[in-house]
Amino acid sequence: MKKVGLAVSFAVLLLLAACSGTGIREDLDQVLNDTFDAEEDYRAVQDDLEEREKAEQQLFEEIMALTQEQQDQVAEQAEEAIASADERLEFLQTEKESMQSAEENFADIDGVIEAAEEESVKADLEALKAKMQERFAAHDEFANAYEELISQQKELYEMLKDEESNLQMLQEKAAEVNEQNEQVQQAVTEFNQLTQQVNEVKDQTVETLNESEE
Repeated sequence: MKKVGLAVSFAVLLLLAACSGTGIREDLDQVLNDTFDAEEDYRAVQDDLEEREKAEQQLFEEIMALTQEQQDQVAEQAEEAIASADERLEFLQTEKESMQSAEENFADIDGVIEAAEEESVKADLEALKAKMQERFAAHDEFANAYEELISQQKELYEMLKDEESNLQMLQEKAAEVNEQNEQVQQAVTEFNQLTQQVNEVKDQTVETLNESEE
């Protein structure tokens, strides 16, 4: 049977150094810092998710090493895996709410864009807004894919509890889980790339602002 595993590793939004200036730079600094702060819960659950994923993977491998004569133990450990999956759903919900709050805070960039007078500054701010919106959308795609993955994993664990499940049935479900896991990994990669791009655009925007103030 194929290995059923998951390793989610997220890049993070970099904090803007606090500035002592005024005007557009200060307003942008406030918006980005508020957005960063709103993502605190999202960052906080990453270690918990990784811990559950690793423990669940180990548990799955232990279950697969058991024999048919140890069905009682299989059922017990499968229940433990289901409970772990449910915990991951709770962490995911916390993460989604944190990102939603961050998106709401970032909407304040519209006021910064409106107040910008120089076209070069306004263009950079618009680019930052667009890239950040792509990042939020990418996280939504990840969350949907991850939620579906957990659902399929729970179905696999339920099948392990069922004495009527044969090896072929388990292999087919494991293949579905692995396929969904690949979609999750693609979503994570996309999100990380966009996070890096956001940080690059943010740096470019700050550089443009500094030049405009010279």
